[in-house]
Amino acid sequence: MYFVCRLIALAALLVVHNDLLYQCESGHLLRLYYVGTLLLLSVAIILCIAIVFVSAHGTIADERPRAKLPSLLHVRTFLLLPDLAWTAMGTKWAFKDEAGTKCTTDAVAVVRSVVIVSWLLQLAFIISVLLFFDPLGHRHASTHPSSLQDSQKLWKKRFGI
Repeated sequence: MYFVCRLIALAALLVVHNDLLYQCESGHLLRLYYVGTLLLLSVAIILCIAIVFVSAHGTIADERPRAKLPSLLHVRTFLLLPDLAWTAMGTKWAFKDEAGTKCTTDAVAVVRSVVIVSWLLQLAFIISVLLFFDPLGHRHASTHPSSLQDSQKLWKKRFGI
């Protein structure tokens, strides 16, 4: 749901500020940044829908219907790399190169906002991946927990329950 809201908000910003982009010396790069961000978000949304769809199948005892779930999760995680590169390009444009572009302050402020939100979301995603791809904690990597109770204690400690 969040990705959809972000996609709609970015598309609306592009439509509203499209005239300002034509006044910029490097407005074509900004439009390319917006379109690339929209494309990456669209792919992320499709992957999230596929993950939810696959996750909804099967049971604890019958995991065959969810066999493709790890692959989808890995693809979604690796999608972070082009997203990081794209956000880095937007950061360079919005915070370093904006002086030479002769863009209005509104166009630059919008790009800066989008870039800051993108960095915060990517940080949250990385923390989530580290937390959930290592569910038993690093200290249990070489040995399995001795009981279900040990695993439950670790989760309660992790979430402050």
